[in-house]
Amino acid sequence: MPEELMSSDASAVGAGSAVDSAGRLHRQLSSFGVLLLTLSCLSPVFSIYGIGADVLQHAGTGAAGLFLIGIAVALVWAMVYAEIGSAYPYAGGDYVGVGSILGPWAGFISLASWAIAIGPMSALIAKTLAVYVLALAPVASPLLITFAALAAAWALALLAVRTSALVTGVFLAIEMLAVLALIVAGLWHPVRSLATVVAHPMTVGAHGTWVAVGAAALALNGISAAYATAGGNQAVVFGEELAQPHRRMGNVVLLAGLIGALATAIPIIAVVLGTRNPVVTFADPAPFSAFLSTIAGPLAGRALSAGVVLALFNALIVQMMFMARMFFSFGRDEIFGARLNRVLARVHGASGAPRAATCVTGVLVAACCLLGSHVLLVFSTGMLAYIFGLVSAAVLVGRRRGLTGCNGYWRSPFFPLMPLLGLGIMAVLLASDLLDADVGRPSLLLFTALIVAALAWYWRVLSRRPGGWAPRLP
Repeated sequence: MPEELMSSDASAVGAGSAVDSAGRLHRQLSSFGVLLLTLSCLSPVFSIYGIGADVLQHAGTGAAGLFLIGIAVALVWAMVYAEIGSAYPYAGGDYVGVGSILGPWAGFISLASWAIAIGPMSALIAKTLAVYVLALAPVASPLLITFAALAAAWALALLAVRTSALVTGVFLAIEMLAVLALIVAGLWHPVRSLATVVAHPMTVGAHGTWVAVGAAALALNGISAAYATAGGNQAVVFGEELAQPHRRMGNVVLLAGLIGALATAIPIIAVVLGTRNPVVTFADPAPFSAFLSTIAGPLAGRALSAGVVLALFNALIVQMMFMARMFFSFGRDEIFGARLNRVLARVHGASGAPRAATCVTGVLVAACCLLGSHVLLVFSTGMLAYIFGLVSAAVLVGRRRGLTGCNGYWRSPFFPLMPLLGLGIMAVLLASDLLDADVGRPSLLLFTALIVAALAWYWRVLSRRPGGWAPRLP
């Protein structure tokens, strides 16, 4: 869409609009607003306390080197997404750009992957939040806390996007204070050097002894570190609510990806360098709270745990908004039946939010919350390798065809280095999933079967529609 038309849309459907007869999202957000929403969805504290804690327990001091590699992976991830997001800044996210460049069949694979995975992702956040609430104050059942948090997040996701950005921005500020506390505590009096922990990674052995980390453990946990640090692509789904998105989206994605990666990796590295009793700290189920408790006392550890609860709630709000905008796009692109498509594609006139899609997705997430956490994890992880591969291929083809990196759009440097690195990272992710019999392999098999089914549905149903099917560019 030409930039001039986007600018006129911004003035035509501002915050005071009573009706949006075209069914378009309102351009209410600045670059800073989208950045706040994206970082809230990324939730560095969730990555630290979730995947980061697991890597610390299995890789020990090797976590420092692994998260340095994670920063490099996150940079490639952000640059690839910045280019495709700048060219296709639409509510459907990945599948719109992938489908427009590689063909509708590829776009439908991306769409189907997100449709299956995004509900379990949100449910996993809600269930994890309940675990931390119960650790602080065991006052109710986990399921009751999960649904209470989901209901509160759903209510806030129904607000106008600008209001939601302000609310999540306040929570994000608290979250970043928790990140800063870990960094300061770890680097105040470091007891080991970065060079030492990178060259000689050590961890807690089976009998509580201090042993060297094996190569296999480093490889598997390196993939986890990459998952924890990569991000920024969430910004793309807010593209239709961002003024002048072609010009601004690339910088927002890149900045969000870098801030998210650094805010995740640096605290973990700091804790590795500053831990005085690593055998005790790394073996603790909550190693970061245990570390802060040894430095500043039990009250500080509990305060950090409370910060985790706020961070998870903040991530849940934005994840609901993210999911609603994707399903809004699904309805606009007529993926489901005609009646459901009309419901999903509605835009509330006063708020400019896809409230109908938010309500539908809220029900889907609530249903996912009834599943076990391990099942949710299987449904949430396997898609990442495939999606990153599709996006990298789309940027590689799109630049050569003049569809990405155009004048006024964001361009990844040293082309074709970044998309080629992205394809290489995809291959490593696929290989690591195959080696992980607990989560990675089942998830990979699930999404492989999903891709086969999506292709069959596309060729047998969607492609036979009058005029075929393709992602719709607003």
